[in-house]
Amino acid sequence: MKAAIASGIETIDEFLHVQDDWPKPTLATAIDGKTGKLVSNLKDDRHMVVQVLACALAPGDFRLFAGKTDMMQLPKSGRPYVIGSDICGIVTEIAANENYFLIGDKIVARFDEPQPHGMCAEYACVKTKFSEKCPPSIPAVEACTVPASAAAARLVAQKLVKPNDRVLLLAASGGVGTFFCQYAKLQGASYLAATTTQSELVKSLGVDRVIDYRTQNWWEIEEEEPFDLVVDLVNGQNWQLGGCSGSKVLKGKETTYAQLLTGLETEIDSHGLGIVSFIAMIIGRSIYSKLKWSCPKWTSPQGLDLQPGDLKAVLEDVAEKRIRVVLDPASPHSFDTEAVREAMKKQGSKHAHGKVVIEVAKEKGS
Repeated sequence: MKAAIASGIETIDEFLHVQDDWPKPTLATAIDGKTGKLVSNLKDDRHMVVQVLACALAPGDFRLFAGKTDMMQLPKSGRPYVIGSDICGIVTEIAANENYFLIGDKIVARFDEPQPHGMCAEYACVKTKFSEKCPPSIPAVEACTVPASAAAARLVAQKLVKPNDRVLLLAASGGVGTFFCQYAKLQGASYLAATTTQSELVKSLGVDRVIDYRTQNWWEIEEEEPFDLVVDLVNGQNWQLGGCSGSKVLKGKETTYAQLLTGLETEIDSHGLGIVSFIAMIIGRSIYSKLKWSCPKWTSPQGLDLQPGDLKAVLEDVAEKRIRVVLDPASPHSFDTEAVREAMKKQGSKHAHGKVVIEVAKEKGS
């Protein structure tokens, strides 16, 4: 079968290609990336095989391709491996004891955390607990964006946004950011400011004030009232320079500063002392925020902790037009070597505006 294969690290034009002879997975032959075992031997997890229509990329795809997160995310079989995080497709094979999904169902499925791989191919083997039936009204190139990014945005908004909150979102026009803008307003945020260069886009998603990070530091802006919540999808130096600055747009411990550790500028290196440094950073920020009275309350929400019903709820939000899917303007990319390379480059650029999507096969009726 055709599959998008990473055979090395860092150099996209050399080590990323689409090949025609990758083995097609079946429930009898598919290997679980995390354990290296046949999925048929994993009795605690149900699997199914899906004909892939569309695949969405995420920051984790690029980190793994860059070789930064091999210890945590590389499949047991190593390289080469199939790239890709989240898909929409048609079920072609189910286990004998499967009682929810049927052959022919249109579904969405997410990667098996923390390993973003195995999906960008004509067929993929997925876990049913990370899958959900997809309403037929949602195009596959949009539906594949839901399992990780939309679900994470919804979960973070439900956990942290309270009615009438004033919210600041850092990185509003990325994959998670475009969904979070909408979910924050659905959760009752009365005011939403956001850092981005895509003013018209994020205003259409509910943002009240746009902060162009190229010309303004968010912690130096003037606001009538401080923010109740800051959601940082960038990471980088935002906490050190802004969160710890004593800025008037924050109100000490009454402000929650939520930082997704997989943000756009997060530098994760799971080799040697790199992972120790990363863990120390997490612990250090939590302790520092508690000790310094002028700092907001720092937290790192888990955005991929799917619970039963979560994917179904997000898909219903999209189908009923409460939530709009935003694709990067260059998406969907076609399923050939050059286009897949361009998709990975866009994901790695940290300047995708919406989700980066690869259309693996044409959907019937599209």
